[in-house]
Amino acid sequence: MIRKSGKIITCSAAIISVSLLPQLVQAQGFQLFHELSPASTGMGGAVTARTDLVESTWFNPASVAMNRKIEIMAGMGFVAPSMTLETSAGDDPDMKNMLYPLPYFYATAPYGDKIGLGLSVNAPYGLTTIWDEDWIGKYYAVKTDLKTVFITPSVSYKVADWLSLGIGAQMAYADAKLEKSVTPRVPGLKTTLEGDDYAYGYVLSMLFKPHKDWSVGGTYRSEVCFDLEGDARYNLAIPGFFSSDMELPLRLPATVNFGVATTAIKNWKLSADLLLTYWNSYESLDFHYDMAPGTGQPGLVRVPKDWDDVYAIKLGAEYAYRPDLALRVGYVFDQSPIDDNFRDPSLPVNDYHLFSLGAAYTYRQFTFEGGYTYLMIEDAKTSTYTQGLHGTYEGSANIFNLGAKWAF
Repeated sequence: MIRKSGKIITCSAAIISVSLLPQLVQAQGFQLFHELSPASTGMGGAVTARTDLVESTWFNPASVAMNRKIEIMAGMGFVAPSMTLETSAGDDPDMKNMLYPLPYFYATAPYGDKIGLGLSVNAPYGLTTIWDEDWIGKYYAVKTDLKTVFITPSVSYKVADWLSLGIGAQMAYADAKLEKSVTPRVPGLKTTLEGDDYAYGYVLSMLFKPHKDWSVGGTYRSEVCFDLEGDARYNLAIPGFFSSDMELPLRLPATVNFGVATTAIKNWKLSADLLLTYWNSYESLDFHYDMAPGTGQPGLVRVPKDWDDVYAIKLGAEYAYRPDLALRVGYVFDQSPIDDNFRDPSLPVNDYHLFSLGAAYTYRQFTFEGGYTYLMIEDAKTSTYTQGLHGTYEGSANIFNLGAKWAF
C-alpha cells in the first residue's frame, strides 16, 4: 500500500529522485491527434467540422447525427521518430530509430431519425523514446514508454437540420515504464519504474451548419486524471535504494477544438481547425513512495514543471479527383508546451511543423485510405536542468497511416 506521507525528503535524496523520475509525465506532452485516422493524417487533423467521416465519432461526436450512415473503420498509424543531440564535442548521440504502431477502430450508426451512435477505440497520447544504455544522458533517460488506450462511446442528437449536439464518455487506460541509470555517484546502478491505472473523462461537442456548404464544429474534451500505481526496482542492492511501491498522479489536459469546413468550391472540401490544449494544470510532478530513493523512508518528491497552455493551427483540403478517388493535403503548426528550463532527452522537442498528403479510394461500399505526414521539429537547446548535456536537439518524424472503411 502507498503511504502518502506529507514529508518532503531531504535535499540530497530529492536531487537523486529528481534525476530518476521526471521523464514519465513529460511523455504526456506527446499528443497524438494527427495519427488517429488516414483522413486526420492526410489533412493535418483539420476534421472537427467535417460531417462525412466515421472517425468524427472521436473528433466531433455531434457530427454523427448529421451523417446518417452505418460505417465501420479500422486501421493503423505508424510513427517513425528520429532525434539527434548535436554537441560541440562532435559526439552526437542518436535516439534509436523504431516504428511505433497506433491501432484504432471507429463505428457509427443512426438510431431513429435524429439520434446518432458512435464508438471509438484509439490511443491519443503516448510516447516511446530509446537511447543507448551507456550514452552521456543515461542519468536522465534511456527508455521512456507511455501507452494509452481510450474507449469512447458517444451519442448525438440532431436538434434541427442546422444543429446537432453530442456527448461521449471516455474510458482510458495508461501504462508507463522507465529505464535509466540512477546517479554517477553509484556507478552501474540502474532503475526500472512501472505503473498503470484506469481513468475516466467526458466529451461535449456541437455541429452547426449556417449554410448547406458550410459547417462549424466545436469539441471540448475533459481532463483525464490517472493515479499510476506500480513499483520502482533497482539492479543492485545498495543501501537506501530498495524496491518500493510507488504512486504518481498523471493528468492529461483538457482540450478545446474549433473547426470550420466548406464545400462551396466545386470538387473541394476545405477545412481549418484551432486546437487549444490546457497544459497550465501541469505545474509539478508528485511522486509518492513507500521507500523513497536515497532514504528508504516513506516520502514525497515534488518536481516543479510549469508547462504552458498551447495551440495548434490545422489546415486541410480534399479534392475529388474522380467520383471514386479523393486526394488530400494538410499543414499544421503545433506549439510545444515544454518549458525550456526543464527539457530533457525523454521528450527533447520544440514546436512542430507538419506537412501531409493522403488519398481515399472507394470501391462499392468499401473505402481504402492512406496518409503520410512529415513532422519537422524546430531545433531545441538543452536545458540547465540536464547538467552534463550541452548541445542542440535536432529531430523529425515520419507518420504513415492505412485504414479501411465499410459503409452499409
